[in-house]
Amino acid sequence: MSVLQPVELLSLAQLEIKLHWMPLRPVELLQGPRAVSLSIYKVIRATLRGANPQANRRLLLSQSVQLQLEPAKIIMDLTPLAESWRKPGHNYGLVAELSPLSGDPRELIPFLPGNTLPLEAALSFPLIEASLVVVSLNPHQCRSRQRRNAVHLPVTPSTVCKARRLYIDFKDVGWQDWIIAPHGYMANYCHGECPFPLSESLNGTNHAILQTLIHSLDPQGTPQPSCVPIRLSPISMLYYDNNDNVVLRHYQDMVVDECGCR
Repeated sequence: MSVLQPVELLSLAQLEIKLHWMPLRPVELLQGPRAVSLSIYKVIRATLRGANPQANRRLLLSQSVQLQLEPAKIIMDLTPLAESWRKPGHNYGLVAELSPLSGDPRELIPFLPGNTLPLEAALSFPLIEASLVVVSLNPHQCRSRQRRNAVHLPVTPSTVCKARRLYIDFKDVGWQDWIIAPHGYMANYCHGECPFPLSESLNGTNHAILQTLIHSLDPQGTPQPSCVPIRLSPISMLYYDNNDNVVLRHYQDMVVDECGCR
Protein backbone atom coordinates (compact mmCIF):
# COMPACT_ATOMS: atom_id res chain seq x y z
CA MET A 1 0.00 0.00 0.00
CA SER A 2 2.97 2.32 0.43
CA VAL A 3 3.20 2.78 -3.34
CA LEU A 4 0.06 4.96 -3.22
CA GLN A 5 0.50 8.70 -2.83
CA PRO A 6 -1.75 10.39 -0.22
CA VAL A 7 -3.57 12.31 -2.96
CA GLU A 8 -4.53 9.15 -4.88
CA LEU A 9 -8.08 7.83 -4.60
CA LEU A 10 -8.33 4.09 -4.06
CA SER A 11 -10.95 2.44 -6.28
CA LEU A 12 -10.02 -1.26 -6.07
CA ALA A 13 -7.81 -3.55 -3.99
CA GLN A 14 -8.02 -7.20 -4.99
CA LEU A 15 -6.17 -10.11 -3.42
CA GLU A 16 -5.46 -13.09 -5.66
CA ILE A 17 -4.34 -16.39 -4.15
CA LYS A 18 -3.14 -19.35 -6.22
CA LEU A 19 -2.66 -22.84 -4.83
CA HIS A 20 -0.47 -25.23 -6.81
CA TRP A 21 -0.33 -28.94 -6.13
CA MET A 22 3.08 -30.24 -7.21
CA PRO A 23 3.10 -34.07 -6.92
CA LEU A 24 6.67 -35.35 -6.73
CA ARG A 25 5.82 -39.06 -6.86
CA PRO A 26 4.00 -40.72 -9.81
CA VAL A 27 1.64 -42.55 -7.44
CA GLU A 28 0.19 -39.18 -6.35
CA LEU A 29 -1.17 -38.65 -9.85
CA LEU A 30 -3.48 -41.62 -9.28
CA GLN A 31 -4.90 -40.37 -6.01
CA GLY A 32 -7.03 -37.66 -7.57
CA PRO A 33 -7.63 -34.15 -6.20
CA ARG A 34 -6.84 -33.29 -2.63
CA ALA A 35 -8.77 -30.88 -0.46
CA VAL A 36 -7.42 -28.23 1.89
CA SER A 37 -9.09 -25.60 4.02
CA LEU A 38 -7.88 -22.05 3.39
CA SER A 39 -8.45 -19.39 6.07
CA ILE A 40 -7.59 -15.71 5.67
CA TYR A 41 -7.37 -13.55 8.79
CA LYS A 42 -7.05 -9.81 9.25
CA VAL A 43 -4.50 -8.90 11.92
CA ILE A 44 -6.21 -6.23 14.00
CA ARG A 45 -3.34 -5.20 16.29
CA ALA A 46 0.34 -5.81 16.93
CA THR A 47 1.13 -9.07 18.71
CA LEU A 48 3.86 -9.21 21.32
CA ARG A 49 6.23 -12.15 21.32
CA GLY A 50 4.89 -14.89 23.56
CA ALA A 51 1.25 -13.79 23.26
CA ASN A 52 -1.54 -15.80 21.62
CA PRO A 53 -1.73 -14.50 18.01
CA GLN A 54 -5.27 -15.86 17.54
CA ALA A 55 -6.60 -13.20 19.92
CA ASN A 56 -5.52 -10.45 17.53
CA ARG A 57 -7.02 -11.88 14.33
CA ARG A 58 -10.42 -11.61 12.64
CA LEU A 59 -11.55 -14.23 10.12
CA LEU A 60 -12.20 -12.84 6.62
CA LEU A 61 -12.50 -16.02 4.56
CA SER A 62 -12.72 -19.76 5.18
CA GLN A 63 -13.33 -22.23 2.38
CA SER A 64 -12.24 -25.61 1.11
CA VAL A 65 -10.20 -25.88 -2.06
CA GLN A 66 -9.82 -28.93 -4.29
CA LEU A 67 -6.21 -29.28 -5.39
CA GLN A 68 -5.62 -30.64 -8.87
CA LEU A 69 -2.81 -30.29 -11.37
CA GLU A 70 -4.27 -26.98 -12.55
CA PRO A 71 -3.75 -24.09 -10.07
CA ALA A 72 -6.75 -23.22 -7.91
CA LYS A 73 -7.44 -19.48 -7.83
CA ILE A 74 -9.23 -17.47 -5.13
CA ILE A 75 -10.01 -13.76 -5.50
CA MET A 76 -11.02 -11.46 -2.63
CA ASP A 77 -12.18 -7.84 -2.77
CA LEU A 78 -10.24 -5.97 -0.06
CA THR A 79 -11.11 -2.42 -1.10
CA PRO A 80 -12.75 -1.27 2.21
CA LEU A 81 -10.01 -2.95 4.24
CA ALA A 82 -7.23 -1.51 2.06
CA GLU A 83 -8.71 1.98 2.46
CA SER A 84 -8.40 1.66 6.24
CA TRP A 85 -4.82 0.38 5.83
CA ARG A 86 -3.80 3.78 4.48
CA LYS A 87 -4.27 5.33 7.93
CA PRO A 88 -1.17 5.34 10.17
CA GLY A 89 -1.10 2.43 12.61
CA HIS A 90 -3.85 0.42 10.88
CA ASN A 91 -2.02 -1.90 8.46
CA TYR A 92 -1.01 -5.08 10.28
CA GLY A 93 -1.42 -7.27 7.19
CA LEU A 94 -3.11 -10.63 6.65
CA VAL A 95 -2.40 -14.20 7.73
CA ALA A 96 -3.14 -17.22 5.53
CA GLU A 97 -3.49 -20.70 7.04
CA LEU A 98 -3.79 -24.02 5.22
CA SER A 99 -5.16 -27.20 6.80
CA PRO A 100 -5.54 -30.61 5.11
CA LEU A 101 -9.00 -32.14 4.80
CA SER A 102 -7.96 -35.62 3.69
CA GLY A 103 -7.68 -37.00 7.23
CA ASP A 104 -4.20 -38.42 6.71
CA PRO A 105 -2.44 -38.04 10.10
CA ARG A 106 0.88 -37.47 8.35
CA GLU A 107 -0.56 -34.30 6.81
CA LEU A 108 -1.79 -32.75 10.07
CA ILE A 109 1.23 -30.48 10.35
CA PRO A 110 0.90 -26.69 10.82
CA PHE A 111 1.59 -24.76 7.63
CA LEU A 112 3.64 -21.85 8.98
CA PRO A 113 6.07 -19.51 7.19
CA GLY A 114 9.60 -20.78 7.56
CA ASN A 115 8.68 -24.29 8.72
CA THR A 116 10.69 -27.20 7.34
CA LEU A 117 8.28 -30.07 6.73
CA PRO A 118 9.22 -33.76 6.59
CA LEU A 119 9.43 -35.18 3.09
CA GLU A 120 6.09 -37.00 3.26
CA ALA A 121 4.36 -33.83 4.43
CA ALA A 122 6.07 -31.65 1.84
CA LEU A 123 4.77 -33.95 -0.88
CA SER A 124 1.20 -33.42 0.34
CA PHE A 125 1.11 -29.64 0.74
CA PRO A 126 0.53 -27.16 -2.10
CA LEU A 127 2.56 -24.16 -3.04
CA ILE A 128 0.81 -20.87 -2.29
CA GLU A 129 1.25 -17.59 -4.16
CA ALA A 130 -0.43 -14.30 -3.32
CA SER A 131 -0.52 -10.93 -5.05
CA LEU A 132 -2.35 -7.68 -4.39
CA VAL A 133 -3.66 -5.60 -7.29
CA VAL A 134 -4.44 -1.97 -6.47
CA VAL A 135 -6.22 0.45 -8.81
CA SER A 136 -6.13 4.14 -7.94
CA LEU A 137 -6.87 7.53 -9.48
CA ASN A 138 -4.73 10.63 -9.09
CA PRO A 139 -7.09 13.60 -9.46
CA HIS A 140 -4.17 15.93 -10.19
CA GLN A 141 -3.21 13.96 -13.25
CA CYS A 142 -6.56 12.50 -14.32
CA ARG A 143 -5.18 10.75 -17.36
CA SER A 144 -5.90 7.15 -16.58
CA ARG A 145 -6.35 4.81 -13.70
CA GLN A 146 -3.06 3.48 -12.46
CA ARG A 147 -2.78 -0.25 -11.98
CA ARG A 148 -0.16 -1.35 -9.51
CA ASN A 149 0.96 -4.89 -8.80
CA ALA A 150 2.60 -5.74 -5.51
CA VAL A 151 5.38 -8.28 -5.44
CA HIS A 152 4.55 -11.88 -4.60
CA LEU A 153 4.36 -12.77 -0.93
CA PRO A 154 6.27 -13.33 1.24
CA VAL A 155 7.84 -9.90 0.66
CA THR A 156 11.55 -9.51 1.32
CA PRO A 157 12.49 -6.05 0.01
CA SER A 158 16.15 -5.17 -0.27
CA THR A 159 15.60 -2.31 2.18
CA VAL A 160 14.43 -4.57 5.03
CA CYS A 161 16.77 -5.48 7.87
CA LYS A 162 18.82 -8.58 7.09
CA ALA A 163 22.38 -9.87 6.93
CA ARG A 164 24.38 -8.60 3.95
CA ARG A 165 27.47 -10.22 2.47
CA LEU A 166 30.81 -8.66 3.43
CA TYR A 167 34.13 -10.32 2.72
CA ILE A 168 37.10 -8.97 4.67
CA ASP A 169 40.50 -9.47 3.03
CA PHE A 170 43.24 -9.12 5.64
CA LYS A 171 45.47 -7.47 3.04
CA ASP A 172 43.02 -4.58 2.86
CA VAL A 173 43.44 -3.85 6.58
CA GLY A 174 47.20 -4.46 6.67
CA TRP A 175 47.06 -7.69 8.69
CA GLN A 176 48.60 -10.03 6.11
CA ASP A 177 52.06 -9.90 7.75
CA TRP A 178 51.00 -11.48 11.04
CA ILE A 179 47.97 -13.62 10.07
CA ILE A 180 49.00 -16.87 8.41
CA ALA A 181 45.55 -18.25 7.72
CA PRO A 182 42.93 -17.57 6.62
CA HIS A 183 43.70 -14.79 4.15
CA GLY A 184 40.21 -13.40 4.72
CA TYR A 185 36.71 -14.43 5.71
CA MET A 186 33.01 -13.72 5.12
CA ALA A 187 32.18 -11.40 8.02
CA ASN A 188 28.80 -10.03 6.82
CA TYR A 189 26.98 -7.09 8.37
CA CYS A 190 23.44 -5.97 9.25
CA HIS A 191 21.65 -3.32 7.28
CA GLY A 192 18.10 -2.30 6.51
CA GLU A 193 14.92 -0.85 7.94
CA CYS A 194 12.64 -2.23 10.64
CA PRO A 195 9.28 -1.31 9.11
CA PHE A 196 5.79 -1.34 10.57
CA PRO A 197 4.31 -3.85 11.20
CA LEU A 198 7.34 -5.73 12.50
CA SER A 199 7.05 -9.33 11.29
CA GLU A 200 8.46 -12.38 13.08
CA SER A 201 11.05 -12.80 10.35
CA LEU A 202 12.76 -9.61 11.56
CA ASN A 203 13.41 -11.11 15.02
CA GLY A 204 12.18 -8.04 16.86
CA THR A 205 11.83 -7.78 20.62
CA ASN A 206 8.54 -6.72 22.20
CA HIS A 207 10.09 -3.29 22.74
CA ALA A 208 10.92 -3.07 19.02
CA ILE A 209 7.35 -4.07 18.09
CA LEU A 210 5.95 -1.21 20.17
CA GLN A 211 8.59 1.22 18.94
CA THR A 212 7.64 0.57 15.30
CA LEU A 213 3.99 1.15 16.22
CA ILE A 214 4.79 4.52 17.82
CA HIS A 215 7.06 5.40 14.87
CA SER A 216 4.16 4.81 12.45
CA LEU A 217 2.09 7.31 14.43
CA ASP A 218 4.88 9.83 15.04
CA PRO A 219 7.71 9.35 12.50
CA GLN A 220 9.43 12.60 13.46
CA GLY A 221 9.41 12.07 17.20
CA THR A 222 10.31 8.37 17.41
CA PRO A 223 12.93 6.60 15.27
CA GLN A 224 12.63 3.08 13.91
CA PRO A 225 14.41 0.30 15.81
CA SER A 226 17.96 -0.44 14.71
CA CYS A 227 19.05 -3.37 12.56
CA VAL A 228 21.75 -5.13 14.58
CA PRO A 229 23.43 -8.57 14.82
CA ILE A 230 21.60 -10.99 17.11
CA ARG A 231 23.62 -14.13 16.37
CA LEU A 232 27.33 -14.31 15.64
CA SER A 233 29.77 -17.17 15.21
CA PRO A 234 33.55 -17.52 15.76
CA ILE A 235 36.39 -18.19 13.36
CA SER A 236 39.80 -19.78 13.90
CA MET A 237 42.95 -17.87 12.99
CA LEU A 238 46.57 -19.01 12.70
CA TYR A 239 48.98 -16.13 13.35
CA TYR A 240 52.37 -15.00 14.68
CA ASP A 241 52.37 -13.52 18.17
CA ASN A 242 54.78 -10.84 19.39
CA ASN A 243 57.49 -13.47 19.95
CA ASP A 244 57.08 -14.91 16.43
CA ASN A 245 55.42 -18.04 17.79
CA VAL A 246 52.73 -19.63 15.63
CA VAL A 247 49.44 -19.53 17.52
CA LEU A 248 46.02 -20.99 16.72
CA ARG A 249 43.19 -19.12 18.39
CA HIS A 250 39.40 -19.07 18.16
CA TYR A 251 37.95 -15.56 18.05
CA GLN A 252 34.34 -15.17 19.15
CA ASP A 253 31.69 -12.99 17.50
CA MET A 254 33.47 -12.58 14.17
CA VAL A 255 30.75 -13.59 11.68
CA VAL A 256 27.23 -12.12 11.55
CA ASP A 257 24.85 -15.06 11.06
CA GLU A 258 21.51 -13.39 11.78
CA CYS A 259 20.14 -9.88 12.18
CA GLY A 260 17.18 -8.46 14.04
CA CYS A 261 15.43 -5.25 15.09
CA ARG A 262 16.28 -3.86 18.51
